[in-house]
Amino acid sequence: MTQGQSSYTQFKLERFGPVLAQSLKISTAEPVKRFPYYHIDLNAGGGYNHEVGVPGSPLNFLGAVARHRRDNVFVFLVDHDATCIRELIAQPDILAFRRDRLSIHHADNAEIFDLVSERIIANERKPQYAMGSIVIDPNGYHNGVPWDALKVFCKQYPRMDLFFNLNIRCFRLERPHILAARHEAWRKKQLHPLSEFPAWFTRRHWMWTQPCQIKGNTWVQGVARTMETHTAGYSSLGFYDSQSERGRAILQSIDAPRNAINTPLLFDV
Repeated sequence: MTQGQSSYTQFKLERFGPVLAQSLKISTAEPVKRFPYYHIDLNAGGGYNHEVGVPGSPLNFLGAVARHRRDNVFVFLVDHDATCIRELIAQPDILAFRRDRLSIHHADNAEIFDLVSERIIANERKPQYAMGSIVIDPNGYHNGVPWDALKVFCKQYPRMDLFFNLNIRCFRLERPHILAARHEAWRKKQLHPLSEFPAWFTRRHWMWTQPCQIKGNTWVQGVARTMETHTAGYSSLGFYDSQSERGRAILQSIDAPRNAINTPLLFDV
Protein backbone atom coordinates (compact mmCIF):
# COMPACT_ATOMS: atom_id res chain seq x y z
CA MET A 1 0.00 0.00 0.00
CA THR A 2 1.40 3.37 -0.91
CA GLN A 3 2.47 5.03 2.31
CA GLY A 4 1.66 8.58 3.36
CA GLN A 5 -1.65 9.03 1.54
CA SER A 6 -3.42 9.56 4.90
CA SER A 7 -7.16 9.91 4.30
CA TYR A 8 -6.97 8.11 0.98
CA THR A 9 -5.34 5.09 2.60
CA GLN A 10 -8.45 4.70 4.73
CA PHE A 11 -10.62 5.08 1.61
CA LYS A 12 -8.66 2.38 -0.23
CA LEU A 13 -9.02 -0.06 2.64
CA GLU A 14 -12.75 0.56 2.95
CA ARG A 15 -13.24 -0.17 -0.75
CA PHE A 16 -10.72 -2.94 -1.34
CA GLY A 17 -11.21 -4.79 1.94
CA PRO A 18 -14.71 -6.17 1.22
CA VAL A 19 -14.11 -7.17 -2.42
CA LEU A 20 -10.75 -8.74 -1.60
CA ALA A 21 -12.30 -10.71 1.24
CA GLN A 22 -15.05 -11.77 -1.14
CA SER A 23 -12.50 -13.33 -3.50
CA LEU A 24 -11.25 -15.40 -0.59
CA LYS A 25 -14.77 -16.34 0.45
CA ILE A 26 -15.66 -17.46 -3.08
CA SER A 27 -12.57 -19.64 -3.10
CA THR A 28 -13.86 -21.52 -0.05
CA ALA A 29 -16.84 -22.92 -1.99
CA GLU A 30 -17.08 -26.69 -1.75
CA PRO A 31 -16.02 -27.52 -5.35
CA VAL A 32 -12.78 -25.48 -5.17
CA LYS A 33 -11.80 -25.08 -1.51
CA ARG A 34 -9.25 -27.90 -1.67
CA PHE A 35 -7.19 -25.93 -4.22
CA PRO A 36 -4.60 -23.29 -3.21
CA TYR A 37 -5.26 -19.56 -3.43
CA TYR A 38 -2.40 -17.39 -4.73
CA HIS A 39 -2.16 -13.74 -3.73
CA ILE A 40 0.28 -11.15 -5.15
CA ASP A 41 0.71 -7.64 -3.72
CA LEU A 42 2.76 -5.23 -5.84
CA ASN A 43 4.20 -2.12 -4.17
CA ALA A 44 3.34 -3.80 -0.88
CA GLY A 45 4.91 -1.07 1.25
CA GLY A 46 5.81 -1.45 4.92
CA GLY A 47 2.52 -3.05 5.90
CA TYR A 48 1.18 -0.26 8.11
CA ASN A 49 0.34 3.41 7.67
CA HIS A 50 1.28 5.11 10.91
CA GLU A 51 -0.12 8.49 9.88
CA VAL A 52 -3.69 7.27 10.08
CA GLY A 53 -3.18 4.13 12.17
CA VAL A 54 -4.45 1.59 9.64
CA PRO A 55 -2.89 -1.61 8.25
CA GLY A 56 -1.78 -1.65 4.62
CA SER A 57 -2.90 -4.11 1.98
CA PRO A 58 -0.63 -7.03 3.07
CA LEU A 59 -1.95 -7.05 6.63
CA ASN A 60 -5.47 -6.40 5.41
CA PHE A 61 -5.29 -9.51 3.27
CA LEU A 62 -3.80 -11.69 6.01
CA GLY A 63 -6.64 -10.58 8.28
CA ALA A 64 -9.16 -11.70 5.66
CA VAL A 65 -7.36 -15.04 5.40
CA ALA A 66 -7.80 -15.57 9.14
CA ARG A 67 -11.46 -14.48 9.17
CA HIS A 68 -12.42 -16.80 6.33
CA ARG A 69 -10.22 -19.64 7.58
CA ARG A 70 -8.62 -20.00 4.18
CA ASP A 71 -5.54 -21.99 5.22
CA ASN A 72 -4.34 -23.12 1.80
CA VAL A 73 -3.01 -19.71 0.69
CA PHE A 74 0.30 -18.66 -0.85
CA VAL A 75 1.15 -14.96 -0.41
CA PHE A 76 3.77 -13.04 -2.42
CA LEU A 77 4.68 -9.49 -1.37
CA VAL A 78 7.07 -7.31 -3.36
CA ASP A 79 8.45 -3.79 -3.12
CA HIS A 80 11.54 -2.10 -4.57
CA ASP A 81 12.05 0.02 -1.43
CA ALA A 82 14.43 -1.71 1.02
CA THR A 83 13.13 0.35 3.96
CA CYS A 84 9.57 -0.80 3.30
CA ILE A 85 10.73 -4.39 3.07
CA ARG A 86 12.48 -4.18 6.46
CA GLU A 87 9.33 -2.73 8.03
CA LEU A 88 7.14 -5.35 6.40
CA ILE A 89 9.27 -8.27 7.59
CA ALA A 90 9.05 -6.99 11.18
CA GLN A 91 5.23 -6.81 11.29
CA PRO A 92 3.81 -9.22 13.92
CA ASP A 93 1.15 -10.56 11.54
CA ILE A 94 3.85 -11.31 8.99
CA LEU A 95 6.04 -13.05 11.56
CA ALA A 96 3.09 -15.14 12.74
CA PHE A 97 2.11 -16.35 9.26
CA ARG A 98 3.39 -19.70 8.02
CA ARG A 99 6.82 -19.17 6.48
CA ASP A 100 6.26 -21.81 3.82
CA ARG A 101 3.15 -19.91 2.65
CA LEU A 102 4.45 -16.33 2.56
CA SER A 103 7.41 -14.80 0.75
CA ILE A 104 8.61 -11.20 0.71
CA HIS A 105 10.74 -9.90 -2.15
CA HIS A 106 12.90 -6.81 -2.48
CA ALA A 107 12.65 -6.57 -6.24
CA ASP A 108 11.08 -4.91 -9.23
CA ASN A 109 7.36 -5.61 -9.52
CA ALA A 110 7.69 -7.42 -12.84
CA GLU A 111 10.12 -9.96 -11.39
CA ILE A 112 7.57 -11.53 -9.04
CA PHE A 113 5.42 -13.08 -11.76
CA ASP A 114 7.96 -15.69 -12.84
CA LEU A 115 8.38 -16.79 -9.22
CA VAL A 116 4.64 -17.12 -8.70
CA SER A 117 4.25 -18.96 -11.98
CA GLU A 118 6.93 -21.45 -10.96
CA ARG A 119 5.08 -22.13 -7.70
CA ILE A 120 1.75 -22.56 -9.47
CA ILE A 121 3.19 -24.95 -12.05
CA ALA A 122 4.87 -26.97 -9.30
CA ASN A 123 1.65 -27.20 -7.25
CA GLU A 124 -1.12 -27.52 -9.82
CA ARG A 125 -2.01 -30.37 -12.14
CA LYS A 126 -3.87 -27.81 -14.29
CA PRO A 127 -2.02 -24.51 -13.73
CA GLN A 128 -4.38 -22.54 -16.00
CA TYR A 129 -7.14 -22.98 -13.40
CA ALA A 130 -5.15 -21.50 -10.51
CA MET A 131 -7.21 -18.96 -8.58
CA GLY A 132 -6.20 -15.96 -6.55
CA SER A 133 -5.79 -12.19 -6.61
CA ILE A 134 -3.36 -9.45 -7.57
CA VAL A 135 -3.25 -6.06 -5.85
CA ILE A 136 -1.66 -3.27 -7.92
CA ASP A 137 -1.12 -0.03 -5.99
CA PRO A 138 1.56 1.90 -7.89
CA ASN A 139 3.25 5.18 -7.09
CA GLY A 140 2.72 6.20 -10.73
CA TYR A 141 0.62 4.99 -13.63
CA HIS A 142 2.36 4.31 -16.94
CA ASN A 143 5.71 4.04 -15.17
CA GLY A 144 4.48 2.36 -11.99
CA VAL A 145 2.70 -0.72 -13.34
CA PRO A 146 4.51 -3.70 -14.93
CA TRP A 147 2.08 -3.68 -17.85
CA ASP A 148 3.69 -6.28 -20.11
CA ALA A 149 4.47 -8.75 -17.32
CA LEU A 150 0.93 -8.39 -15.98
CA LYS A 151 -0.52 -8.98 -19.43
CA VAL A 152 1.42 -12.21 -19.90
CA PHE A 153 0.61 -13.48 -16.41
CA CYS A 154 -3.10 -12.70 -16.70
CA LYS A 155 -3.32 -14.56 -19.98
CA GLN A 156 -1.64 -17.58 -18.39
CA TYR A 157 -3.87 -17.53 -15.31
CA PRO A 158 -7.35 -16.28 -16.25
CA ARG A 159 -8.89 -17.01 -12.82
CA MET A 160 -6.84 -14.44 -10.92
CA ASP A 161 -8.84 -11.36 -9.85
CA LEU A 162 -7.21 -7.93 -10.27
CA PHE A 163 -7.44 -5.02 -7.83
CA PHE A 164 -6.19 -1.68 -9.15
CA ASN A 165 -5.54 1.60 -7.40
CA LEU A 166 -4.60 4.22 -9.99
CA ASN A 167 -3.48 7.83 -9.69
CA ILE A 168 -5.46 9.52 -12.46
CA ARG A 169 -3.57 12.77 -11.99
CA CYS A 170 -0.42 10.90 -13.05
CA PHE A 171 -2.27 9.49 -16.04
CA ARG A 172 -3.38 12.94 -17.16
CA LEU A 173 0.06 14.46 -16.65
CA GLU A 174 1.87 11.66 -18.47
CA ARG A 175 -0.55 11.27 -21.38
CA PRO A 176 0.50 14.35 -23.44
CA HIS A 177 4.20 13.48 -23.02
CA ILE A 178 3.61 9.92 -24.29
CA LEU A 179 1.52 11.13 -27.21
CA ALA A 180 4.08 13.78 -28.18
CA ALA A 181 7.02 11.37 -27.66
CA ARG A 182 9.56 14.17 -27.90
CA HIS A 183 12.06 12.38 -25.64
CA GLU A 184 13.40 8.85 -25.74
CA ALA A 185 12.09 7.98 -22.26
CA TRP A 186 8.49 8.80 -23.25
CA ARG A 187 8.76 6.99 -26.59
CA LYS A 188 9.35 3.76 -24.67
CA LYS A 189 6.08 4.08 -22.75
CA GLN A 190 2.63 2.97 -23.81
CA LEU A 191 -0.65 4.76 -23.21
CA HIS A 192 -3.10 2.56 -21.32
CA PRO A 193 -6.64 3.98 -21.27
CA LEU A 194 -8.89 2.27 -18.76
CA SER A 195 -11.34 1.40 -21.54
CA GLU A 196 -8.68 -0.93 -23.00
CA PHE A 197 -8.14 -2.86 -19.78
CA PRO A 198 -10.58 -5.70 -20.64
CA ALA A 199 -8.63 -6.58 -23.79
CA TRP A 200 -5.16 -5.93 -22.34
CA PHE A 201 -5.68 -8.08 -19.26
CA THR A 202 -8.08 -10.62 -20.86
CA ARG A 203 -10.66 -9.80 -18.17
CA ARG A 204 -14.14 -8.92 -19.41
CA HIS A 205 -15.78 -8.04 -16.11
CA TRP A 206 -14.59 -4.76 -14.59
CA MET A 207 -15.89 -2.43 -11.88
CA TRP A 208 -14.74 1.11 -11.10
CA THR A 209 -15.22 3.61 -8.33
CA GLN A 210 -16.10 7.23 -8.91
CA PRO A 211 -12.82 9.25 -9.06
CA CYS A 212 -11.79 10.50 -5.65
CA GLN A 213 -9.93 13.80 -5.28
CA ILE A 214 -7.68 14.35 -2.27
CA LYS A 215 -5.10 17.12 -1.86
CA GLY A 216 -4.61 17.75 -5.56
CA ASN A 217 -4.53 14.11 -6.64
CA THR A 218 -7.29 12.12 -8.27
CA TRP A 219 -7.63 8.39 -7.69
CA VAL A 220 -9.81 5.60 -8.99
CA GLN A 221 -10.09 1.98 -7.94
CA GLY A 222 -10.83 -0.86 -10.31
CA VAL A 223 -11.60 -4.54 -9.84
CA ALA A 224 -11.51 -7.20 -12.55
CA ARG A 225 -13.53 -10.26 -11.65
CA THR A 226 -13.53 -13.60 -13.38
CA MET A 227 -17.34 -13.61 -13.05
CA GLU A 228 -20.08 -11.16 -13.95
CA THR A 229 -20.41 -8.22 -11.59
CA HIS A 230 -23.46 -6.23 -12.65
CA THR A 231 -25.96 -8.22 -10.56
CA ALA A 232 -23.87 -8.76 -7.44
CA GLY A 233 -24.68 -5.55 -5.56
CA TYR A 234 -21.20 -4.05 -5.73
CA SER A 235 -22.65 -0.54 -6.05
CA SER A 236 -23.28 -0.64 -2.30
CA LEU A 237 -19.48 -0.76 -1.93
CA GLY A 238 -18.99 2.16 -4.33
CA PHE A 239 -18.12 0.05 -7.40
CA TYR A 240 -19.96 0.29 -10.71
CA ASP A 241 -19.89 -2.28 -13.50
CA SER A 242 -17.98 -0.90 -16.48
CA GLN A 243 -20.93 -1.65 -18.77
CA SER A 244 -23.43 0.23 -16.63
CA GLU A 245 -24.36 3.84 -17.35
CA ARG A 246 -22.45 5.02 -14.28
CA GLY A 247 -19.47 2.84 -15.10
CA ARG A 248 -19.24 4.12 -18.67
CA ALA A 249 -19.41 7.71 -17.42
CA ILE A 250 -16.52 7.05 -15.02
CA LEU A 251 -14.35 5.59 -17.79
CA GLN A 252 -15.19 8.46 -20.13
CA SER A 253 -14.32 11.02 -17.46
CA ILE A 254 -10.84 9.52 -17.17
CA ASP A 255 -10.06 8.51 -20.76
CA ALA A 256 -11.34 11.69 -22.43
CA PRO A 257 -9.01 14.63 -23.09
CA ARG A 258 -8.78 16.92 -20.08
CA ASN A 259 -10.86 19.74 -21.60
CA ALA A 260 -13.67 17.28 -22.31
CA ILE A 261 -13.99 16.15 -18.70
CA ASN A 262 -16.99 17.56 -16.93
CA THR A 263 -18.02 14.66 -14.68
CA PRO A 264 -18.12 15.95 -11.09
CA LEU A 265 -15.99 14.22 -8.46
CA LEU A 266 -17.97 12.45 -5.79
CA PHE A 267 -15.46 12.92 -2.98
CA ASP A 268 -13.58 16.04 -2.00
CA VAL A 269 -11.50 15.32 1.11
